[in-house]
Amino acid sequence: MTTRTHLDRLENQSVFIFREAYHAFKNIAMPWSMGKDSNVLIWLASKAFFGRVPFPVLHIDTTYEFPEMLEFREWATAHYKLNLIVKINEEARGRGVGYETHDPVTVTHELKTVALQQAMAQYKWDALITGIRRDEDPTRAKERYFSRR
Repeated sequence: MTTRTHLDRLENQSVFIFREAYHAFKNIAMPWSMGKDSNVLIWLASKAFFGRVPFPVLHIDTTYEFPEMLEFREWATAHYKLNLIVKINEEARGRGVGYETHDPVTVTHELKTVALQQAMAQYKWDALITGIRRDEDPTRAKERYFSRR
């Protein structure tokens, strides 16, 4: 099996899963960290739906992003015509939660995890589309395509 054939098969499978998820759930969104894996998901979603991503894309903004990341976010949002939702945990930032005053575990929890929970409560999504790379960890290889959390 050639690498290209293998990649084509993975791409086709991913497109199928995107379409299946879109039809299985009424109100879905896709978190977008702007990292390599979530950027691939944006590209795959665009391919699956013929050039458009038909659900909102959520960026959890910790307020610690590099300016270049924010520029990329604006470019990609325009390029892919994304329905971008940016969520900042304003309450935590208002309390002064940050790397200057708190440990990294607390900052990550408050500015990422709690922000995601706030967005989930606000928008009442039925599902989130995330990417799990099966080759990263043996437990991930056993993960189902659709799993309740």
